[in-house]
Amino acid sequence: MMQSGQGRIETREAQAADTAAACELVRRSIAELCVQDHQNMQAIVGGMLINKTPANMQAWIEAPGSFILIAEIDGVMAGVGGLTGDGEITLLYVAPPFRFQGVSKTLLAQLENRARSLGLPNCALVTTDTASAFFAAAGYVGYDPQEDDFGMDSSSMTKEL
Repeated sequence: MMQSGQGRIETREAQAADTAAACELVRRSIAELCVQDHQNMQAIVGGMLINKTPANMQAWIEAPGSFILIAEIDGVMAGVGGLTGDGEITLLYVAPPFRFQGVSKTLLAQLENRARSLGLPNCALVTTDTASAFFAAAGYVGYDPQEDDFGMDSSSMTKEL
């Protein structure tokens, strides 16, 4: 477990009971922390949130081979991370009050450790401008912005484990 400015970061696997809170955290993180990407343009925000629903979150938590992690600080949900069985990082979001507290680093390290334990040679992800520098600093390469259907730049990045 890692110390943050506010307390110790604890991680655990998500449970079905986490669905609503995890979904709300992801949606709030996108709306409040990804302004660089969506510029508060509702069509782009809507596109970014379209699949971030409670039903999808529950499906991601319960899917065989899916690994969804919850990070908590002092018992409060501070972040959500997700990894598929083939090494794709599908979720890495932090609650706005916990930004720059080490939550994303902690979750990413745990997801990468899980990928290593599965014998995977690398992790891959699709990121936005907001998070690209974070992933580059963590050793991910390949950021080449491409505009998606919602007018937002995103790109695939990979890291050898």
